[in-house]
Amino acid sequence: MIAAAFTFLKSPLGRWTFGLLGLVLVAVLIYHGGVSAGIDRERAANAKLLAAAEAKASKIAKASDKITVEAMDRHTADVARINDLTSQLQQKVETYVTPQADRRCVIPAGYVRLRDAAGAGVAPVPATAGQSLDADSGLVLSDLARNDVANAAAFNTAIAEIKAWRGWYAAQAELWSKNTKAPQPAP
Repeated sequence: MIAAAFTFLKSPLGRWTFGLLGLVLVAVLIYHGGVSAGIDRERAANAKLLAAAEAKASKIAKASDKITVEAMDRHTADVARINDLTSQLQQKVETYVTPQADRRCVIPAGYVRLRDAAGAGVAPVPATAGQSLDADSGLVLSDLARNDVANAAAFNTAIAEIKAWRGWYAAQAELWSKNTKAPQPAP
């Protein structure tokens, strides 16, 4: 069998076949080497792109965190200012609503019902039979003033929170629009 192979290789057809197989082998090796090199280049390029994207994402995340911290700090300062003002106003109730004003002012039950309904966001409960809406509620004006100051504080705190969220959102949206773009369509 080996002798037959050597005899075949010595023939012109054998030499051409062997030469052709050699060329095919060289071509396969060159192709494989080229593919491997191409894969390595693509991997290196992808690694470079990924590193750049991670660096950019890290930069954006830090800027986003800074926006969040600034918004929280502003909101905390606003709430502290509102709480300080509320405390000062609560202390001034006795000055601005005197005991004499408490004695002169009758707060009707109808007013209290209407105010409670507005605070709860519901329709007022109608008076029961035989009950006058003009009857004295027993509430004194100074208590009403204290309640108004507390309600104003809650309102202003809610407004400060809304402003903080809106400011945070606008800053985050601006950061996003400046630093990101739609992906390119695939070739």
